[in-house]
Amino acid sequence: MNAFQELPRWPQLTDDDIEAAVAALRSNRLVGLGNSVVEEFEAALAAGHQVEHAVAVSTGTAAVHLALHALDVGPGDEVIVPAHTFIGSASPVVYLGARPVFADVTPDTHCLDPDSVKSLVTERTKAIVVVHINGVAADMAALTAVAAEAGVPLVEDAAQAMGTEIGGRPVGGFGDLACVSLFEQKVITSAGEGGAVLTNNPVYAERVRRARSHGEGPVEGRPGMIWAHEVGYNYRLTSVQAAVGLSQHKRLGEMVEARRRNAAYLSERLAGVEGLELPVEPEGTTHAFWKYAARVAPGGGRRSAGDIAADLRSRGVPVLLRYPYPLHKQPAFAQQHQGVSLPVAERLSEELLALPSHPALTEGHLAHIADEVRKAVSVTV
Repeated sequence: MNAFQELPRWPQLTDDDIEAAVAALRSNRLVGLGNSVVEEFEAALAAGHQVEHAVAVSTGTAAVHLALHALDVGPGDEVIVPAHTFIGSASPVVYLGARPVFADVTPDTHCLDPDSVKSLVTERTKAIVVVHINGVAADMAALTAVAAEAGVPLVEDAAQAMGTEIGGRPVGGFGDLACVSLFEQKVITSAGEGGAVLTNNPVYAERVRRARSHGEGPVEGRPGMIWAHEVGYNYRLTSVQAAVGLSQHKRLGEMVEARRRNAAYLSERLAGVEGLELPVEPEGTTHAFWKYAARVAPGGGRRSAGDIAADLRSRGVPVLLRYPYPLHKQPAFAQQHQGVSLPVAERLSEELLALPSHPALTEGHLAHIADEVRKAVSVTV
């Protein structure tokens, strides 16, 4: 039997996580304003990201939606989004009646390219969404400068970057707002789904809190009464999810350390493989390595990254292409972006492999992965 068929799945919930969920269930307070478990989780997220406010919501996509809602993005507006990312970074723009404008990414970090962004800013640009893809930090100094010059707010999409740092500061506090995801496969999870909006701006925080629960809030002068101040959404996080998230958050540091250790092991074992470019960690940053994305350089008689990935999967190694369809080429957006050329994102869609590296993997698993990748990449056509 192929030993890799025994590869453990991620996430790995502990007894503490499960007991926290059970305690929340037994409290009989599952949803509602002022839920103490949710508030405790929000306080932990805010402190961990060194921001003033964290508002827990139902998903990472909901977090992006509410962040843009807080900025009053609407019909006629444009929001710049990288083409190389998950659709959840862009679809909330459309929810609000605005238009996503796709920018290219850098060939080394695969994050938003500041020069591409600068070329796309118009008088209709209402926000810029910066994705810290795979756990690597985007160039926030350059992107903040572009945004400041244009007078446009920045939203950090840190869905894949819990534990990522720039100059010792966690990402999520560099933009006007930031979003995190707590989906089951992320760095930490809140029982399968969840997210949060982070900000230092109290006005944005209050707008997000209100909008996540149908736009409802207190009626001035009438204690205990609420009404809808605006049309909002049903994006609340339950106390059970918050309890699991809080339990997992206590282990965030050790889980990121394990990911970094596993990534370092893979890089050591894959160093020198001809035609394989390994992930970079920009100077002064800490890469959380939610994904270990390696590039297969074309040419030299090598097979395509797609063929290599298929070969590895046939032998039990769960390797996938990383974002094989850039957003501007997908049916949801292609009609509105015909003729758009974003060469780096398009090239990466055909050349990036996502290798397993999560904390549940042992050194034996990682050695097997590295050996199989070395063999697969070395096969010529």
